[in-house]
Amino acid sequence: MARRSAAGAICLAAVVAAATACGSGGDSPGGGRGASGTTPRPSGTAAASGTADPAGSRSADRMLGQRQLEQAAVGPADLPGSGWSTDTVSGRGPDGVEIKHTIPDVTRLPRVSPAACAPLGGIAMGPVSTTRQHHAVLIQDVLRTGKGHDSVEDALLAYRPADARGVMTDLRASLKACDSFPERDGDRFADPKPRATPSVGDDAVEYDLTRIVASVDDSGDLDGGKPAKAPFRFLVVRSGATIAVFSNQGFPGDHPVIPAEVVSAQIAKLAKAG
Repeated sequence: MARRSAAGAICLAAVVAAATACGSGGDSPGGGRGASGTTPRPSGTAAASGTADPAGSRSADRMLGQRQLEQAAVGPADLPGSGWSTDTVSGRGPDGVEIKHTIPDVTRLPRVSPAACAPLGGIAMGPVSTTRQHHAVLIQDVLRTGKGHDSVEDALLAYRPADARGVMTDLRASLKACDSFPERDGDRFADPKPRATPSVGDDAVEYDLTRIVASVDDSGDLDGGKPAKAPFRFLVVRSGATIAVFSNQGFPGDHPVIPAEVVSAQIAKLAKAG
């Protein structure tokens, strides 16, 4: 799978059976430094310890349907300032574009090896858990005109409440046990590095990954050159029974961030949706 250039996010055609090809920008990284450079820490969210809320701690936990999930997606009107736009990848987004898709049986998705890396690999190449079944999905790129680094992929996935909590548990375990894993195109993700636990949503995990990309010539053939190392940042947030995956990619040597405005607005909207 290839990363979309607008938000540096992985193309989901194979996973959600969307009837599109991977974004118009090819594989070139398009992420970078956001306006604030920090993950939001709004009040009234999970404790900074990062421990998931116990089962039943939030009475409003419920699985959203496809239409409810689409209505909960953040749009330009929800974001501060001007110049924001969205680009639907899967589902029907705030831009009015509908990309039809089929929810896959995740047990039939290609396995990530080693198994300890499966949760990280599922998010990086999905972004879905390969062991916890989701039931609705909306994926979009969120961008800000004139601020090329303010871009991020915003993926929303609806789970049953217990599975949503399990996604976070699995991800934390994978961050402790996984060193690297291959992509299906021969490149690799390596060096997962957890970041300080952000206080956002009901539970959250933020981490960096490095994508090691083989050197190719102008024809796209391997040329034996030094591989490039493209940095990625992921922020995975649970809001009720919905998992939001925010991802961004930077150029080699860059330090991509997740725009705080997008995260704050998206999680606030999910909280209202239940």
